[in-house]
Amino acid sequence: MDLVKIRTFSGPTARLDAKLAESVLEAVEIECFVPDDGAVEPIPFFEVHLMVREADADKAREALETYLDSGGPVSPE
Repeated sequence: MDLVKIRTFSGPTARLDAKLAESVLEAVEIECFVPDDGAVEPIPFFEVHLMVREADADKAREALETYLDSGGPVSPE
């Protein structure tokens, strides 16, 4: 299974932002993965990457743009 990075979150809310994006993708039935999801970071300014299967990348990007970037609703197709 080939995974591709579709978003990178950074700053003090990076992990929270990645979790929100993960929830959006789960709502439209796209499996995703946040590497080192359970890691505790002493300085929370590192980048957090959101990964999906290559076959789902376009649909995942569209869902994130619709919900996170424009504030629109997301529903499974």
